Amino acid sequence: MKPLRHLLHYAVSHGLIDRMDYDYAFNRLSHMLDLEEPYQDYDASIQPGTSVDKLLEPLLDHAVDHGLIERDTTQMRDLFESELMDVFTPLPSTLQTAFDRLLSNDPVAATDAFYQRSKASNYIKTARIAKNDFFTVDSSYGPMEITINLSKPEKDPKAIAAAQKSGPLYPKCFLCKENVGYYGRADHPGRSNHRAVKVPINNEPFFLQFSPYVYYNEHAIVFHESHIPMDVSEKTFKRLFDFVDMFPHYFLGSNAGLPIVGGSILSHEHYQGGNAMFPLDKAEAFETLTMDDVTVELLKWPLSVIRMSASDRASLIEKAERLRQYFKTYENKALGIIPYTEETPHNAITPILRKMENKYVLSIALRNNRTDAHYPDGIFHPHPEKHHIKKENIGLIEVMGLAILPGRLQDDLIRIKDYLEGDKTDLDGLEAYEPWIRSLDVPESEETLSYLKSQAGKVFVSGLEDCGVFKQDDTGRAAFSQFLKGWIQCESQKQKKQ
Repeated sequence: MKPLRHLLHYAVSHGLIDRMDYDYAFNRLSHMLDLEEPYQDYDASIQPGTSVDKLLEPLLDHAVDHGLIERDTTQMRDLFESELMDVFTPLPSTLQTAFDRLLSNDPVAATDAFYQRSKASNYIKTARIAKNDFFTVDSSYGPMEITINLSKPEKDPKAIAAAQKSGPLYPKCFLCKENVGYYGRADHPGRSNHRAVKVPINNEPFFLQFSPYVYYNEHAIVFHESHIPMDVSEKTFKRLFDFVDMFPHYFLGSNAGLPIVGGSILSHEHYQGGNAMFPLDKAEAFETLTMDDVTVELLKWPLSVIRMSASDRASLIEKAERLRQYFKTYENKALGIIPYTEETPHNAITPILRKMENKYVLSIALRNNRTDAHYPDGIFHPHPEKHHIKKENIGLIEVMGLAILPGRLQDDLIRIKDYLEGDKTDLDGLEAYEPWIRSLDVPESEETLSYLKSQAGKVFVSGLEDCGVFKQDDTGRAAFSQFLKGWIQCESQKQKKQ
């Protein structure tokens, strides 16, 4: 079967298997695909000139036709595909040995080899990710990055909350280490060819894996060995610093450990990192202070972000933890910042760390997850009039200025474009957009779809502004400045007592 031979040659040419493994892989795959064709030897002249997903397509079609895949759906095909590609994926122990050997000499080489293998094995869905629409929009905070995500479905905050309460017994969530080699099921993605490597941080058992739907270069996830809930504490800072010391070319950040402001999977302690820069890294400061050997900046950013930088790791960890504790009980009723409702906490932080020019740079976004009757999805959450563009929780990726917008926007914006260009009758199913559509005024000099994308990006930025506990106006900046000075004064008094 020619498609099988092409896939095998792809595996050899991309270093997934050695030439010696060809016969073994041929036999394994032939059995899995229920093929009875005679053996065909390796032919070095074969050069598959297409992507791995295209090579897999006829094999998956064959599996559907012969009843090897129960239902011809993307989910069921993915489960079977993952099992096929597991033939080319080393055992976890073998991968760990190779990773550790590279890491001891060159951390960049270690992560790069792991990343390239994850792409070549189609664990990272490169072809689907390539379909995502990426563009930038100008804002008063600088260029913002926007992605219309066509590779994963939109998540509803209420569904996210429900998932925290009742999930599958095994694996307990998508991040658990038990996902390695797990076949999957109708409601759980195929993980047969999934691998993770141990990266102990803060003397605790953590693993590193890559996201199958990477949102940026080398989008890594670092997760705890045990299924324990997320919690931002002093341990968090120590873990972040250990990680960037081990992988200085990566950043690492944590979502806040509270619903609404904490991203999606709060049931499992994890971090996100990678080899990428974001708009937040270029944000300007509107106020700069020094605290001993630490530079502290208040950023001109839609959310309330404090950037702290220093070369002394211990000093920065100590001050970051004290800032977290200070904000935990901070109250400003005039701005709606209330730390507790009875015993329920509302204030939290999103910390993000990287190394730049021999200094640690720690960005801390202040978050609050309080709700009320007017804003049941969150007072400091994108407000309802922006939900046609962005309703999902704002996690650390979006805190950094990279929007992950739902895939429905691609078709919806095209339909809105057609409507604005003359088809005034077809808005069925787009009722949520109608107030926004009425506010639009396409310049004659601008292409309609490009204009709609830029306006959608601006709605996203406005939604980020909703998330800021201190708004970027005169009142908000003055209060933000006063908050910072109050914390510094409190720290000064503590030092005097000591």
